[in-house]
Amino acid sequence: MAAPVTPQTIGLWGCSKAHNKIDHKQAPRDIDEISHEPMRKLLAFSGIDRATFYTLVGRGFNLLSGLITLLLVAKFLTEQEQGYYYTFTGLLAMQLLFELGMSYVVMQFASHEMAHLQWGEDGLITGDRNALSRLRSITLLVIKWYSLVAALIVLVVLPTGWIIFSRSHPVGDVNWEWPWAWLVLSTAINVFLMPLLAMLEGCGKVTEIAVLRTTQNVVGSAFAWIVLMLHGGVAALPAMNAAMALTSLIWLWHTKFPLFKSLMESAVAGAQVSWRKEIWPLQWKVAVSWFSAYFIFQLFTPLTFIYRGAVEAGQMGMSIAIANALTSIALAWMNTKAPQFGALVAKKDFTTMDRLFRFALSRSLTVMVLLGIGLCTLNFILHAESNQFAVRLLDPAIFTLLIAATCCVYVTNAQSIYLRANKEEPFMYLNVASAALTSASTFFLGKLFGASGMIAGYLAISVFVGLAGGSAIFYAKRRTYRDGYPGPR
Repeated sequence: MAAPVTPQTIGLWGCSKAHNKIDHKQAPRDIDEISHEPMRKLLAFSGIDRATFYTLVGRGFNLLSGLITLLLVAKFLTEQEQGYYYTFTGLLAMQLLFELGMSYVVMQFASHEMAHLQWGEDGLITGDRNALSRLRSITLLVIKWYSLVAALIVLVVLPTGWIIFSRSHPVGDVNWEWPWAWLVLSTAINVFLMPLLAMLEGCGKVTEIAVLRTTQNVVGSAFAWIVLMLHGGVAALPAMNAAMALTSLIWLWHTKFPLFKSLMESAVAGAQVSWRKEIWPLQWKVAVSWFSAYFIFQLFTPLTFIYRGAVEAGQMGMSIAIANALTSIALAWMNTKAPQFGALVAKKDFTTMDRLFRFALSRSLTVMVLLGIGLCTLNFILHAESNQFAVRLLDPAIFTLLIAATCCVYVTNAQSIYLRANKEEPFMYLNVASAALTSASTFFLGKLFGASGMIAGYLAISVFVGLAGGSAIFYAKRRTYRDGYPGPR
């Protein structure tokens, strides 16, 4: 079952090279720039190119900051506040219902157009005038679309959360009202900026976006930690969100304003992307997959909150946060190749695409499994020694099932990244089936058995529906593309 994938990065070592000459074998030569021989060999073997390296640096910080945040949450928030904290996060995933996968589609279309364009030394995009005009029209479309999405988030998510928190297990000493409103407003700003960053990634600015995201997380985490240590409670989450939004706004204004101004002056009559004829046929399928993914993963914490209360919801939320961090690390390999896959499809170079995919998947999955084993072992030790933090996590057996399911879903995610580069979404029906089964399992098994029932059902569906069904679709579609079907323009 393919969960939504935030578009991340492009290229191997040189972003501007990514669309002019794409050769997976280039990575080891670029790594030779590193003078330390053992480190160079390790990076070459592990498939860590420049884009992946900077992404891993950022996500490594995310993992470290996430751990610090988990510790501070456990120390400075009560068990009830922790439940609200992670339920906030789960409800905010409702933004997927409005976003409809547009950011991922933007990245794919931008990468296809960049096969005919290049970056100039002045920071502007040059090349084929028609491709440049089409890129302009994509930018205008997403600005209009995400203005509407941001408004809907405020008008729908804000009152929905208010109703849930007011009526479900009310706790008088948890001050959630104004932090919830602040969180929704800051999220609306972040969502509005999302497609602009996705377009830049699709155009090859991988390293810059990776550095920006690291900076966002440094600033956002610092604000969250300060609020937690000042006993600001659940306000730590909106403080982090607001700081990240402000960081993006400042960066875009100071570094990319000339680019977007230049794009607006690049119109060519007839050279425009049609939302109805080109974007929508892919977007609605991706949207269905993204909508399905909400039920696959984001229902767990809110339903645990409703069925079992804030304490168990906090355990579920913290465990899912750890699983998400694990997925984020592994996706550094695959997401950095997603726009490059699009450029390879535009050139019909499926041999290079297959080689790059296999290399990235094998390395990332190995890292994911090893880290997962380490996390499960650590959780077992914490519970065995009755550590004070053990009560904030799921039982070791349930936690292990969650990590196993996360690894299975990652493989399906990787397969979907490969296939979506063809401007298609062949996993849509599989995602709908997975979502229907997972939501039913979560509702019924969760009510009867709590977290253990939810996660056990999730693992079974991830293996027998997601992984098995996804692999069958992947190999069938891959064979179709390689046999000469070019896919949609």
